[in-house]
Amino acid sequence: MAMTEILKPVAATLALIAIAGNVLVSFNGNTNQWPVMVLPALATAEATVNTATFASEPAVINFWASWCVACREDHPLLDQLSADLRVFGVNHLDNRDDALRWLAYFGDPYVSSVYDANGRIGEALGVDALPVSLVIDAAGVIHYRHLGPLDKKTVETIIRPLIEDLRRK
Repeated sequence: MAMTEILKPVAATLALIAIAGNVLVSFNGNTNQWPVMVLPALATAEATVNTATFASEPAVINFWASWCVACREDHPLLDQLSADLRVFGVNHLDNRDDALRWLAYFGDPYVSSVYDANGRIGEALGVDALPVSLVIDAAGVIHYRHLGPLDKKTVETIIRPLIEDLRRK
């Protein structure tokens, strides 16, 4: 067997490890800390939400918008996750009425949602495409960032085990 044939599987494995490592620790933003802000609640314009409440225990935070086609693909898994995990929503750079109609049509998996019309949280974290899902711990440290629609494999092999691990700590 030629040396190149022996090294191909090793190189492929190292590439996967490098990719997985980058996914788990790479952030486009300036911080791996969930920003604390007071923003309007999505459901009621007069109410506000302190984003610190999102970090009271390990949780998933999902950035979405009604204009985001990929967010439709993401939504069924968020519904499933919300059955046993805390899932919060950040409605990012959207129109409130459109967002509320979207949730009325597709369902609302979120414990709470903020209306981030100006993208303040997204800017703080370097969110430049949607959807984005984060896993944070009770101290607000971001442990995982997923860009794009979630898939079952990611939910079952990364997100659920990570949240379970964070709950034990």
